[in-house]
Amino acid sequence: MKKKLIALILAGVMAAGMTGSAAMVSAAEPELAEEQVLNLKLVDLKLLDVNDVRNANEFQVLTEVQEGLFRTFTDENGTDVVEYAGCTSYDVSEDNLTYTFHLRDGCMWSDGVPVTAQQYVDSWMRLIDPELAFSYAFLATGIAGAEAYYNGEGPAEDVQISYIDDLTFSCTLSEPDATFIKKVGMVCFYPIRKELIDAAVAEGKDWTNDYTLHVFNGPFIIQDRVLENSMTLVKNENYWDKDNITLTQVNMRVVDETSTQAQLMESQQLDVLTLTDVEYVQQWQPYVDAGTFVHHSQSSPTVDYLVVDQHEEGGGGPSGLMLNAKCRQAMNLAFDREEFISLFYNDLYVPAYGIIPYGFTVGDLDYRGLVPEPMAESKDYKDDPDYLRAMFEEGMAEAGMEGTAKDVTLTVFAYSPTTQANSQLEWYKQQLESKLGVQVAVEIYPDSSTWVSARNEYKYDFYPMGWNGDYNDPMTFLELWTTGNGYAKFMGGFSNEEYDTLVSSAISSQDSQERLDLYAQAEEILLSSGGVIPLYYPTNEIYYQSYVSGLSMPMFGAEYEFSRAQILAH
Repeated sequence: MKKKLIALILAGVMAAGMTGSAAMVSAAEPELAEEQVLNLKLVDLKLLDVNDVRNANEFQVLTEVQEGLFRTFTDENGTDVVEYAGCTSYDVSEDNLTYTFHLRDGCMWSDGVPVTAQQYVDSWMRLIDPELAFSYAFLATGIAGAEAYYNGEGPAEDVQISYIDDLTFSCTLSEPDATFIKKVGMVCFYPIRKELIDAAVAEGKDWTNDYTLHVFNGPFIIQDRVLENSMTLVKNENYWDKDNITLTQVNMRVVDETSTQAQLMESQQLDVLTLTDVEYVQQWQPYVDAGTFVHHSQSSPTVDYLVVDQHEEGGGGPSGLMLNAKCRQAMNLAFDREEFISLFYNDLYVPAYGIIPYGFTVGDLDYRGLVPEPMAESKDYKDDPDYLRAMFEEGMAEAGMEGTAKDVTLTVFAYSPTTQANSQLEWYKQQLESKLGVQVAVEIYPDSSTWVSARNEYKYDFYPMGWNGDYNDPMTFLELWTTGNGYAKFMGGFSNEEYDTLVSSAISSQDSQERLDLYAQAEEILLSSGGVIPLYYPTNEIYYQSYVSGLSMPMFGAEYEFSRAQILAH
C-alpha cells in the first residue's frame, strides 16, 4: 500500500522564528486567467462564531475570512509552514510561563476598524466564559486563573490575560505548556469585535450564523450566502496582505452526492475536491496521466473510531454493560480492521491500533515511529471468537448480568447515513454478532437534532465518530479523554485518574522524550481498557484542476489554504 507521510516542521518553525511571507511564486511569472475565481464544494456551516468553532467546514471558511496570530501554508514539498499573520513576533519569559504577543500594525477589519490587542483579550476571555461553555474552552484553561473562572470557582479578574497597548497583549500560564503556541494559532483564539456581538445579542439577532452581522479581518469576506446551498467569498480590500491575494472570488456550493461532485470536477465546475468515495482514485488516474487533474495524497491527522458509552449517568448504555472494561475490550478486539479498509476504502486507509495517527511529532521526535500502537500485538484475536466471547461473558459476570452473550443486545445509532455509512453500520453488526455472539440493533435517526437528543439521553452503546487533530502534538487527541474535558460528552465519558495524571504531567513537561513516554503510557491505558475503539487512519485523496496554482493543503488547520492560490490561463 502506497502511503505518503508529510514531514511536519511546525515545532521547529515556532521555535526558530517564522517567515514573514509566503514564497509561492516561481522565478518565471505564470500567465494568469482573466477571471481569478475558485470553485469549491461547501458543507454548510451551522455557525460563524470563531470562539464556538467545532467542525472542519467551520474551520475552512473561518480561516479564510478571519485571521489570528498565525497562518499555515505548505511549501513545495508539501510540508506545513507556519507564518506570522496577525502578529509579527512573540516573547516567552525565562520560566516559560508568560507569552507576550506583538501585533502587526495596520491590520484592519472589513469595516475599517483597526485590529487591536483588546480584541484578542476579549476573544480569549469570551472563549472561557462559563456561561457560554464553548467546546474548545479547554485549550485555554492552562492560562492562570482560567480554569477556576470557567468552573465558576474564581472571578474573571484573576485570569492572567492582559492588554498592554493597542499592539501588545500577554498571558501567563499556571504551569509551562510545550503545546501552547500551537494551540493559540487555532480559530477559537482569533480576535473578536465584542461591541458588535453585544449589540446583536441585545437586539435578539442571530449573531451565531447571520453573516451580515459579522465583520472580517482575513483575506476574504462573505459577500453572499444561501443557507444549505451556497456561499460566495470575495477579496477583502482591507486585508493587510491584499497585494498577495490574487483570487477575487471564491464560489462555494453544497453538493451532497459524491457522483455529482465527480461530475462537477470532470466538467471543471469544481476546482478542488477531497474524495470521500475512494473508488475515484482509480477512475481518475487517466485525468492525472493526461495532466488535467493533479492528485495529492497525504496522511490525514485523523483517526476514525467508535465511541463507547461510559457515562455513569448512562448506566452502561442500553445494554447496561459499557461501564465494564472487559466487555468494551472484547468489542475492541473483535473488529477486522483490514477487512473494513479493503471493503470500504480500497486499501488506501491505514488500520488503527492506536489513537494517535502517523505524522505527529513531540518536539522533533516522531511519535508513531517511536511508540508502537498499543493494540498492534492483539490484532489476531479477531479470528478467535471463543476467546472474545469468553472475555465478553466474564465482563457480563463482573457487571452482575446473568446469562450469556446471546442474551445481550448492543445498540449503535446514526442519523441520515449515506449508502456507505449504512453498509458500515451493518458491518459493525455482523462483526460483533459473529465474533461475540451478541445481537446488535441499528438505530437510524432522521436528522442531527434527534440524534443529539438521543446521544444526550445515553440511548447508545456505541457509535462511529472521528477526530481531526487541531495541532501537531499527540495532546490534541489524548486530552479529549481527560475527565471533564469540554468534549468528554462526545467521547463516551471515559474517566481514569491515572490517565488524567499522565496527560497533565505531559502538558507541563518541557522535555520531549519525557512527554513522549507519558503520552505512550496514557495511550496504553486508554486502549487497553477499551476506552475507545479505533478503526482506521484516513488519507486525504485531494484532486485539483491543473490550472489551480499556489494552493496549500496543510496537515493542520484548514483543509485548503487558498489565500495564495491563483488561476492559470487555460
